[in-house]
Amino acid sequence: MKKVAIIFGVATVLLFADGLYMVLANYHPGDANTFFGNQNWNLSDGEVTLISAGFLFAAALVMWGIGIRRAARSRTGRPGEATSATERPGSRMASQA
Repeated sequence: MKKVAIIFGVATVLLFADGLYMVLANYHPGDANTFFGNQNWNLSDGEVTLISAGFLFAAALVMWGIGIRRAARSRTGRPGEATSATERPGSRMASQA
């Protein structure tokens, strides 16, 4: 999960750089984008790209958090769970008796 979060993070940085370049260069092609269908709020391509980078960043953070949580849970194990066959009750072998 952490590897996917790193890939999303790299894509976020690239998307953010592209959007920032478009905004700073005043890149305004002939068409205008509406944000969530709102006809009163027209955005340039750079602004839409920056908003998309923000959503991608949020997804990367969520995946990173899930990956850290999953790794911590797998290291500690579940409470009350035995780790080897000799620690479980009723699992004696004939050679150990």
